[in-house]
Amino acid sequence: MKKGFWSEQWYKYRRKKTVAGITFDFLFTVFIISLLFPSSRMFVQSNIIRYSMFQPGINKEVTYLSNDDYNWQVEDLDGNILTISELKGKTVFVNFWATWCPPCVAEMPSIQRLYNAYKEDVAFVLVSQESKGDLRQFIEEKGHDMPVYMLRTEKPAIFESRSIPVSFLISPQGQIMMKKKGAAKWDGKKVQELIDSMMN
Repeated sequence: MKKGFWSEQWYKYRRKKTVAGITFDFLFTVFIISLLFPSSRMFVQSNIIRYSMFQPGINKEVTYLSNDDYNWQVEDLDGNILTISELKGKTVFVNFWATWCPPCVAEMPSIQRLYNAYKEDVAFVLVSQESKGDLRQFIEEKGHDMPVYMLRTEKPAIFESRSIPVSFLISPQGQIMMKKKGAAKWDGKKVQELIDSMMN
């Protein structure tokens, strides 16, 4: 009995490939198809980024915030206004992000773990320009409880960036100890040691 065209192609394919090769081809095909759909695209991209992130490095340049750099406001999901100058004298972690940004989504679990470890000692300010509804939905779906804010005034030039995410770890003296553009592993040993040294 003559084999059908597809049966014959499958037979030739199997003869050339190992089981590992067939598995890789299958997973690659699923990956390509998933990129065609927005909902799965975000999941795939953020997970690829998550497993390729590194810890941020300590700033080589010594940069301090001026009084004006503290003079801006954000609003939390309950409508409370925070003026950043209220955080003077504290260790502050500032992160600019968005729910639609795969690198932002990728680093969020590491920021959550850092928050869990240092929420009593570090002021976390995660800032987005999205709506309160979008932010609340994202936080609830992901199970995060970090303090999320909406920008309410223009941020100072020192925090400007052409891309997100961008994060800043600021000492109690106002020195920018870490500045990182792009996703990073924020709960690593290097970051924790730096925070511990600032607390001491």
